[in-house]
Formats: sequence, C-alpha cells, structure tokens
Amino acid sequence: MEADNNRKMLSLERHQFIIDYLKIHKSVDVSFLSSELNVSEVTVRKDLEKLERDKLLLRSHGGAVLNDYLFNEPSFIEKEDKFTEEKSAIASEAAKLIKNGMTIALSTGTTVSHLTRIIKDRTGLTIVTNAVNVATTFMGSNDNHIFLTGGNIRPNTFALIGETAEKALDGVYCEYAFIGTNGFSIDQGLTTPSMEEARVVRKLIENAKHVVLLVDHSKFDKVAFYRIEHVDQVHTVITDSKAPSDEVEKLREKGIKVIIA
Repeated sequence: MEADNNRKMLSLERHQFIIDYLKIHKSVDVSFLSSELNVSEVTVRKDLEKLERDKLLLRSHGGAVLNDYLFNEPSFIEKEDKFTEEKSAIASEAAKLIKNGMTIALSTGTTVSHLTRIIKDRTGLTIVTNAVNVATTFMGSNDNHIFLTGGNIRPNTFALIGETAEKALDGVYCEYAFIGTNGFSIDQGLTTPSMEEARVVRKLIENAKHVVLLVDHSKFDKVAFYRIEHVDQVHTVITDSKAPSDEVEKLREKGIKVIIA
C-alpha cells in the first residue's frame, strides 16, 4: 500500500511539473520531460495521455501544448453578449425557484446576472453574494436585504475574493445557491481559471441547502484551471436545449435534476 501511495505521489508531482511548465512555455517535448523528470519516455507519454483525458493539455507530435481554455477568461463585458437568449431562458427557469422571503446566494457570472435582473423586484429576499454587480442591481430596493462580502475585487468578473471574502461567509447559510461556472464536466466538475474565486464560490456551495448550477451549452465538457466543486455537490442543473444529450442523461443518472430551458 505504501509503495502504491508513493507511486501515486510521484505521478501527481510529475503532472504538476508538466502543467506548471506549460503555463510558462506553452509547449514541451517528451524527450525534455523524460530528462527533467528522470523517467522513461513511455512514462511521460502515459502522463500526457492522462492529462489530455483530463483536458489539461493537448498532445502534439513529440510532445504537448497547453489547453488555452484552462487560463483563458474573457471579461464579464465580453461574455455578456454571448448566448444571451440561452442565458435569459436559463435565468427565467431559475427565477421560478425563488419565492419571496427566501435566503439565496448568488455567485458571479453573466447568467446569474440575468437572474438578478429578473428577481430585483421581489420582496423580502436575503441575498448573499460576492459579486459587486449583483449587489448594485439591488441598490434602492428597501424590501430586500443584501449581504455583500468584503475582499479584493477581480475587475474581469466583478468578484470579491481573498481571505476576507471567505471568512465573511463563515456561518452564513442559504436555502438556495445559484452558481455560474467557466467549465463544466462530469469528471472534473465545476471549474474556473481563478483559484481564489473558486474558493469563495465553494463556500457559497458548502453553506447552501440546495445548489443550482446555471450553465449554457457552451460550458459543457470544458475544463478550466481550478475546480470549484465536484458535480455531486450540485442538486439541480439548469441549461438550454443545445446541451449535449448524453451529458444531460449522465447527470440524471447521478440523481441530479436537470431543467432544460
């Protein structure tokens, strides 16, 4: 057992080295990795095959290149104009789950932003969020209570992140959490390019009784750099009619409710 654990640890270390190297250099050769890692080229190729299956890189002739989607993060403004019909339909379905007087958590994301605009005239809501734009939407509403975490702001996503944001969520519990994500995969779960933002969103998920993922078809089978949570932490997925049917079926087989907007 100990030997197996050691082999696993060495494998994980190799994988981390490869990804870290690719983040800087964008491409790498099998022969170089064999020399640097002190393993055979056969072992390196197996490592690359595993990382490609996990969508962390793309194999090329004699080596590998970085999967650019891992760290690519268009700004909120850039994403807002994409798949607007799908996002609006998803948000409309999500709004049906929200009743006056509920306590809900809203993460960052353009689809969540659509939802925010739909429910801004509801009454008696307590809204927990780390998204500055979400809080701004509710400004002037005297009938709702807004709990905005502190923290450092990420201009790309309007998210508040860091230790302050995470600690602000300690002991704050919600009936529903409505979550957006950059990538969504059955195997890799919910992922995002930002480690710090992932940690805050994970807190929202941990402290919610029911987690609802709002994800349009373009996010399916995509993997970004850092996992927010595994798919089994999600109770309901709301997506659009273009979502891959095989993935939708797998989710339902796992006992996750899927709503097609």
